[in-house]
Amino acid sequence: MVDALEVVGQVRAKLDGVGVALAAEASTRGLHVAVGLSLVDWLRVHCPWLSVSEAGQIRTVVRAGEEHWGKSLLAGVAEGRIAVHRGAKVAKTIARLASSLAPVERAEYAGIATEAAANERLSDKDLDVVCQELLERLLDEKPKEERERTAQGLRCVSRRQLGKGMTRFTVDAPAGDAALIEGVLNGPLAAPEPDVDGQVDLRSWSQRAYDALLMVVNRGMSNPGAPPSSGRASVMITVKADSQTGRPVGAGVTALSQVLDAAQVGRFACIGDVTPIVLGEHGEPLDLGRTVRLATPGQFKALMVRDQKCTYPGCSVPPTWCDSHHLIWWCRDGNTDIALLVLLCPRHHTLVHSKDLMATVSGSVVTWHV
Repeated sequence: MVDALEVVGQVRAKLDGVGVALAAEASTRGLHVAVGLSLVDWLRVHCPWLSVSEAGQIRTVVRAGEEHWGKSLLAGVAEGRIAVHRGAKVAKTIARLASSLAPVERAEYAGIATEAAANERLSDKDLDVVCQELLERLLDEKPKEERERTAQGLRCVSRRQLGKGMTRFTVDAPAGDAALIEGVLNGPLAAPEPDVDGQVDLRSWSQRAYDALLMVVNRGMSNPGAPPSSGRASVMITVKADSQTGRPVGAGVTALSQVLDAAQVGRFACIGDVTPIVLGEHGEPLDLGRTVRLATPGQFKALMVRDQKCTYPGCSVPPTWCDSHHLIWWCRDGNTDIALLVLLCPRHHTLVHSKDLMATVSGSVVTWHV
C-alpha cells in the first residue's frame, strides 16, 4: 500500500511537471494572448481540473522561468523534481527580493532556494524557513540607509482565500510603518469595551485589534484626506533630552520597544497622534508633551482649495488622498497654521521627512527646495 502511494506521488509529480513545461511553451508562443486571456484563465479553460490557486502557481513558476535566475527552477519543476507549489513558493520569494539584489545575488539566492525546494527531506515548513532566512539575510547584510530602502522595497500586502467568506491578509511593514500599525492594534480603539450592566467584552485581543484596524480604514474611506474625529493611532514615544537645551535629541522608543530614528519620529508628528515623553539623564520623565494637533477639517478644506493636489514637484495625486504636512515640524516647535501647512501624498510625505526637505508658500504657490 505504502509503495503504491509513493508511486502515485511520483507519477503525479511527473505529470504536473509535463503540464508546467507545456504551459511554459504556450506562454512563449503567446497562445493565451492570441485569444485575449490571461495565462491562468487559458490554463483553466484547457485544464478545467485546475483550481485558480493551482493555475496561479503554474503561472508563477512559468514567469520565473523567463528570468535568468528562474531557469533552473522551471527546469526542476518541469522534470518533476520540484513540486509545483514548492516551486511557486521559491519563485514568489526571489521575485519579491529581486529589486533589492544584484543579478549575481539573485542567482545565488535562487540557487539556494531551488536546491532546498528539490530536497525531499525538507518539509514545506522547512522550505518556508529557508525563504524567510533569505529575506532576513538580505536585510541584515545591508548598511543602515540601504537596509531602510530595501525594507521599503519589500513592503507588501498579500492575500489568500481561506474558504468561502474568509480571506487572510499578510502585511510586511518597514519598522516605522509597523510602529504606526502597532499603535492602532494596541491603542484605545482596540481596548476592551467597559462593563455595562454586567456585559463583559468577550472579544479576544486579535478580534479587538481587527475591529480597531477596520474602524481606522472605514474612517479613512468615508472621509478621505480629512483627519478623522479621533486619532488614527495613539503612539507614545520616549526621547532623551539635551542636557543643555532641554530639547529632544536622538532616537525615540515606542511603548512596544521599537526604536525609531529622528526622521521617523518627526513623520509621526505629521500623520498621527503622538505623545512625546522627554526623559532626563537617568530616564526620569521631565515633560509630558501635549498630543499633536493635526490640521482641522476646515484647514484641510482650505489646503485642498489652495494646493489642489500633492505639492511635490511633478506629483498629481488628488488632494483627498494627501496628508497635511507641517513645513516646520511639530517636534521642532512648528505650529499648525495654514501658512505652514502643505499637502503631500503619503509617498512624498515620507520622502520629505527622510530627506528633511523644506518648502516656501507664497500666496497659493508652494515651492519645494529640492
